Amino acid sequence: MEREREQQVYRLQAELCQTLADPTRLELLSLLGDGPKAVKELVELLGQRQAKVSQHLALLRQRGIVRAERVGNTMQYSLVDARILEACHITRVILLQQLTQQGTLATILAGMRER
Repeated sequence: MEREREQQVYRLQAELCQTLADPTRLELLSLLGDGPKAVKELVELLGQRQAKVSQHLALLRQRGIVRAERVGNTMQYSLVDARILEACHITRVILLQQLTQQGTLATILAGMRER
């Protein structure tokens, strides 16, 4: 029984990771890290069509990552839990480290070929 619960948590964690596995959604989260924003503002900042931005926001909302609140005639989006930005930051730091290491390795290998 405990194993089944643990597997269910892993499945849910994988779903969360899949939700985050999109550059536009990652950028949306970063922008919302600065505070709540209206859809129109997010569209302008991303330079993408409103329909596409709205689809991404709807998925993030379904997954409980962002919340929507009507303010006058506009919908404002904000992060439910800012710690999601920490998770994104950690993966970005790891990625940049890997790229740096790969670049160093590529430089070393290129130097070896020149000899």
